[in-house]
Amino acid sequence: MNLKDKVVVVTGAGNGMGKACAERFAAEGARVVAADIEEEAANSVARQIGGVGIGVDITAERNVVAVVDLARRTYGDIDLWFSNAGHPGPLGFTASNEEWNRLWQLHVMAHVYAARALLPTMLARGSGYLLQTVSSVALSANPVWGAYSVTKHASLALGEWLAINYRRHGVAVSCFCPSGMNTRLLRGAIPVLGEGVLAAALEPEEVAEIVLRGIEREDFLIVTRPEVLGEAKFRGADREAWIKSYPDQDLDALVAKARAADSTL
Repeated sequence: MNLKDKVVVVTGAGNGMGKACAERFAAEGARVVAADIEEEAANSVARQIGGVGIGVDITAERNVVAVVDLARRTYGDIDLWFSNAGHPGPLGFTASNEEWNRLWQLHVMAHVYAARALLPTMLARGSGYLLQTVSSVALSANPVWGAYSVTKHASLALGEWLAINYRRHGVAVSCFCPSGMNTRLLRGAIPVLGEGVLAAALEPEEVAEIVLRGIEREDFLIVTRPEVLGEAKFRGADREAWIKSYPDQDLDALVAKARAADSTL
């Protein structure tokens, strides 16, 4: 898809990679709705790119519908919906039932709500694009964040199901599976995991360029590190060896360190 003159919604657009993508899409000539749970951040991005912003929690279906309605009233039918909002959640396996549900709503159901609201119109006109940020974690695993890893795997499964059923009818579906990015989420892990977490991290602007090229090709999997595809093949070929390849670690010690650092992780 070429984004010139297209109507695009980006959730989680207030900072980091979402902000960089909103800016990059606008530079391509897209008409962008920037949605973020932080209203001022969303509005700030919208002002910068000449778009429209909305502060919204997309874990509630009525709020997703409200964003859809805003975009349609402002620009017309939505061409690309980029479900990007996410959060790592607690370290280890310490998440409460409420935290598990929050990540499930954010990483899975928010994508379901968007597809439910958009597919009838997209199918009727035979075109549209559903893009969701999944994470390279879904192609392998994250041995530190339990709820994050599980819900991101579910997000990938949802993207696969949507692609199987709707790409043949003109609705493109992509799962964006980035590795480490220099965003506040990754920087928030430094007190616990050390400065090394930023060593191979890409800048948001670099990532936005990768996303844009993936959209132009309509790739199902859009990755920032090609080597994660190799790990996915290893995982599929020999699950036993893949699981055993992960080193032992003291999760309790990591959680204690996070608490001592007053980390939000």
